[in-house]
Amino acid sequence: LIQGESGTGKELVARAIHDRSSRRNGPFIAVNCAALPETLLESELFGYEKGAFTGAAGRKEGRFELADGGTLFLDEIADMSPTAQAKILRAVEYGEFERLGSEQLLEADVRLLSATHLPIARYLQTDTFRKDLFYRISGITLRVPALRDRPNDLSRLMAAEIATASAVQGESIVGLRRAAAD
Repeated sequence: LIQGESGTGKELVARAIHDRSSRRNGPFIAVNCAALPETLLESELFGYEKGAFTGAAGRKEGRFELADGGTLFLDEIADMSPTAQAKILRAVEYGEFERLGSEQLLEADVRLLSATHLPIARYLQTDTFRKDLFYRISGITLRVPALRDRPNDLSRLMAAEIATASAVQGESIVGLRRAAAD
């Protein structure tokens, strides 16, 4: 579980974990749970079969299936409904799930990383977030501090951005004027 304010780089941390793990040759699949309405979240995560709902013209693999052998990153997991949390819990506990419109159990070997900017401890007290899911996803919890709390990182971040801009523009940009850096 990766915790931190919006914009602190939680997905970058998840990507770095994946890239340095034994699963680095497998897929890294990221899902922003807050960006998907509950009605779409289940079909995005678990997929669906033809005819599962109006408009389901064919079979679609879900993100769990696509992440098999790799990492699934669920960003803003605390924004999920209790129903969606229960379905995630089953997939996390047993490594199995069903596509919408199917009764066949599918398996996926997935490392699950998750993130939230919300105070998840408070959500646990109000039963807004399932305790059993929290215990499954929080075996290792990382807290990413806001950039304002790590000013020494600014020079490295600026250097990385300058290098990227230099490459994209095909120019030799060597740095910033002092006034711009300040």
